[in-house]
Formats: sequence, C-alpha cells, structure tokens
Amino acid sequence: MPLFSPRFLRKFDTAYREHAYFARLKARLLTGFCMLLLVLFSLNIVKLWLVQSPSIHARIGINLILLAATTLCLHEIKRGRDRRAGNVLTLLTVVPVHAFVLVNPTFTDPVSVGMQLFAFDLGFLLVAMIFASRGVTLGVFAIIMVGHVLFGRMMLQHPDLPAAVEAAFHTLLRDGAITLGFVFALGFTLSRLISASNQRSEEALKKTSHLNEQLERLVQERTVDLEAATARANDASRAKSEFLANMSHEIRTPLNGIIASTDLLLRRDDIPAVATEHMRIVAESGEILLKLIGDILDFSKIEAGELHLEENAFALHTLIRDAKAVLAAQAREGKVEVETTLAADLADYYQGDSYRLRQVLLNLLSNAIKFTPTGGHVTVGVGLEPVTDGADRVCFRVTDSGIGMDADTQRRIFQRFTQADSSTTRRFGGTGLGLAITARLVEMMGGKLQVNSQLGEGSEFHFSLPLHVVKTAPTNSTTARVRSAQLGLNVLVVEDNLVNRKILSAQLKELGCPHTLAVDGEAALLVLKDETLPDVILMDCHMPRLDGWATTEALRMWASDSRATVRMKSASALPIIALTAAAMPEERQRCLDAGMDDFVPKPVKLNELHVALERIQARRQAEFPPRPVSPSVSLDA
Repeated sequence: MPLFSPRFLRKFDTAYREHAYFARLKARLLTGFCMLLLVLFSLNIVKLWLVQSPSIHARIGINLILLAATTLCLHEIKRGRDRRAGNVLTLLTVVPVHAFVLVNPTFTDPVSVGMQLFAFDLGFLLVAMIFASRGVTLGVFAIIMVGHVLFGRMMLQHPDLPAAVEAAFHTLLRDGAITLGFVFALGFTLSRLISASNQRSEEALKKTSHLNEQLERLVQERTVDLEAATARANDASRAKSEFLANMSHEIRTPLNGIIASTDLLLRRDDIPAVATEHMRIVAESGEILLKLIGDILDFSKIEAGELHLEENAFALHTLIRDAKAVLAAQAREGKVEVETTLAADLADYYQGDSYRLRQVLLNLLSNAIKFTPTGGHVTVGVGLEPVTDGADRVCFRVTDSGIGMDADTQRRIFQRFTQADSSTTRRFGGTGLGLAITARLVEMMGGKLQVNSQLGEGSEFHFSLPLHVVKTAPTNSTTARVRSAQLGLNVLVVEDNLVNRKILSAQLKELGCPHTLAVDGEAALLVLKDETLPDVILMDCHMPRLDGWATTEALRMWASDSRATVRMKSASALPIIALTAAAMPEERQRCLDAGMDDFVPKPVKLNELHVALERIQARRQAEFPPRPVSPSVSLDA
C-alpha cells in the first residue's frame, strides 16, 4: 500500500482518534522520519552496488535489515502503537550497525567510518529519546557508548595506524563520548520537561473537556428551561391576543349599531340641518371612540412601531371647530369656557393624518377641561412657525387655568400609566395612558409634545407639526357616489346579531343589492344547498354553532367532495367577504387562511362595504355574464 495514500491516512486517523494531540503529533513525525530513512537506505543500496565497495554483500545485508526495521516501524505506527514503533526502529538499526562495524573492521578510511558512526549514533540517540520508551532509550545509549569506545580502542590498536590518525581517533574517542553524554543528558532533561508539560496539558484538556461537558449539560438544561419559558410566553401571548380579539369584538358590536345607523341617517335628505349636525357629531364621536378603543387594545403594537399614519387633505379650521364641538357638553357640565384662537395666516387646507391630529387635540383638550375647576377657561391656539422644506410648521397650544403640575410630575407625565398622584386618579379618573399615546403620535407626525406648568396656575401643552398646504378643498364624493350606486349584486348575509342584520340589510338596500339573511353558518350552508346561489357572501366570523371560519372551510371543501352536487361545487367558488369586530391583524390573516376573499371590519361603514362589493362586482363582470336578480328572502330564526 503506498504510504500517505488516502487509505493509509484514513487508517492512521482511525488508529489515533482516541490518542492525545502530542501522541498524534509524534506518530506523524515518526512516519515522516521513516519515509526519509526508506529513501536513504534505498539510495545507499544502489550506491553500494554501483561502487562495488569492500564487503558489499554484508553492507547490502545491513541496509536491507535497516529497510526491514523501518517498514516494521511503519506497520506498528499504522496499528496505533507509536511507542513500540519507536522502540523497534531504534533497536533494529543501532544494534546491527554496531555489530557490523565491530565484527567486520575492514575499512580503507577508518577516520571517515568513525565520523559516520559518530553521526549515526548521535542521530539515533536523539530518535530514541524522542520516540522510544525510557528503558529502550537507556539501552540504546549504553549500546552506543560501548560501541563508540570499542570501535575507538580497536582502531587505536591497529599496528600500521599513522600518528596523525591515531591523534584524531584519540580526540574522537574522548570528545565523542563527552558529546554523546552531553546530548543524552540534555535530551533526557528536555524529554522530561516536554513529557511533564504534555501531561499538564492533557490534564488541562481533561479539565476543560469536563467543564465543557458540564457547560453543555447546563446549556441543555437552560435551553429546556428557556423553551418552557418561551412556550409559556407564547401561551400568554396567544391568551392575550384572544382576549383582545374578544374584547374588540364585544366592544365594537354595539358601536356598529351606533356608527352604521348614524351613517345611514346622514345620507337622508329629509332631516333638519340641526339634527344632521348633531348626528354628524355623534358619528364622529363614535369613530373617535372606536379608534381609541383600537389603539388601547393594540397598544403593544404602537410601542413596537407598527402603527402607521395616513395622509389625507383636511380643513384645519373645521377640525379645530369639530374638536371643540365634540367636547362642548363636557365643558358645559364643568362650567369651563373653551376658546379657540387661529392665526389669520393659516391656510384653509392641509395634508396630513387628520384623524391622529384630531385624536391628539381631543385628548389634550379633554384633559384640560377635566383638570380645570369650575369657572376656569381653556384656550386652543393654532399659529405658524417659519416654513421648512416647503411645509408650514403649524404650532398647536392647549392652555388651561387648571390645577397645574410640579416639576417632578412634568418629567414623568408622558410615561405610561402616569398621573400626578393616586388622588388625581380618584378625583378625575382615567388610566394615565392617554398622554403617552398622544406624545408618541406627535413624534410619529414629526413633532414633540412639551408642557409648561406651574402648580396651581394651570398648564400649557404645545407642539408643532410640518403640514403641507393643499390648495383645493378635500372632496367627499363617496356619499354621492354611494347614493347613486346600484350594484345589483345578489348577497347572502350570514350574521347572528339582529341589530347588525338590520343595519346590513339597510346598507345593502342603499347599494341596490337584493339579499338573503342567515343567522349562522349552518343556516347559510342550507341556503347554498337549496336556494338560488348569490353573487357574494358577507360572512360574520364570530357566530354560535358554526362560526364564519368553519363555515368557509366547509364551503371550500365542497369543491373536492365527490358527493357534492353541481350546485354545491358552484357554491364552493363564491367570493366571501369577512365581517368581524375583532380588527386585529391576526384576525385578517385567519380569515384569508380560512379561504375568504376580502375583509371589512366592524362597524361596517357604507362606503367601505361599497368598495368591497365593487371589487367583487368588477371581478365577476370580468369572468361571468350578469345573472338575473332574485327577490330578497329572510331566514331569520
């Protein structure tokens, strides 16, 4: 087998896998040294054959013995016995060479032979100290010293030895013995030092390995604990999400009746202007309450930066007037005078998130009224700062003559769940969350909410926002477009709440959509099996018996059901619009995963319902010709 072939290296790695690093290193070095010896001994045999030296057969025999010793050493190395390999190499090379020199002293140049023997002894003494055991090393040293002395004395007893050669042999005998002894002592000392250092290294490695095992065990234990803690946190997060979804559903359901009813009333032409204005304020207040509830329920997402602003054109004067009007009743009840001061150079219309700005102003104005005693006054001031980047810097100030705050309260007033003290909560109520949300919204819109206050003298909250001027008035063409819309879609409404069914029915009539009503998922599936198929399904998600998600999944499975009729297979492809009061992002994704096509949050606004149905109509007209309209049927139970 060729040495250092892939097969040999694989066997070498397998044999020394469990050995220490120092032992593996010595085995590799000994292998390399044996390779060098094989080359040298082979070349020496070729040289002897070509030169025809005296005693050629004996010399070739010695070299063959040396080749055999080297080959045997490699065999032992391959079997993982590196110390035995070193013993074999040193003994089977040193003993035959000295025996040959002492038994057959026929040399033409004894001085050269003596120098070669000394170099050989010196080299293999080092090899023994590095690779052989301690006992073999002592034996090899003894053989080398005895051979060195006997060879020198044998040469000095030669009768024809010239005087110069005799002097050289005396020097070689004396200085060679000293050198060999010095090298042995130095090598033995270094070998002990290396062995002690290697032993300490191995002990350190064992300790390190033990520590690593303990650390791995500790990491595994901590990983198990962390996984358990993560699972508990995920369970808590799911429980929180389910709680928020249920709370959102329960709160939004009654709001749906308020907002949707006022939305329908505002589209009537036979209502007096004063009543229309009151209904507009009711609708806007409901919208604000709805979105405030959404913000509070989703406060963790606000902190995570997942709340996004919307850009729209709005009338600033109207926004300020409406904010004052919304809180007029609160001001009258507390006998607090509210004034507005708007700078003359303000533009009529601006571009920005009018809802968030109104939310900020309502929160600041509500707090100012709440914390101002009877007979006090509150001022809302709006002005301009120097223009930057083509946008007006509009400055808003809400000033009151209320109880004021000390410096410590002002430093923490924008933190979550913070009020002046516990007595403030008992006297005025509130969660202490409003100003934290307000400050965050102002930052998102490009400003910074600040406060100036003196205890007992009132407070002033102020901020400025970069708002771009809009030259044209914002249009509200949705109402007119909805009023004239006659979509003609046949709709199946699946809704368990009676109020919501009535509102959806009125909205669909406004949109010119004949419809069928079903009180839950089971009733809806019966309608789809037996009645004329609708063009689209409005599906409430939270229902008793069979909810909207399960109903949708069951309906979609009709497509692959071998027992399904042709009508059922056609029904399985109908577009479904989800209706849910739990307007969480997870809720939307759950609806899409169940197989629904679109999503309309509750409270259902007429214009949002109109847009969703228009999308279905556009897709339907692109795929199918119009179908005759069936009369309205009610399956309320």
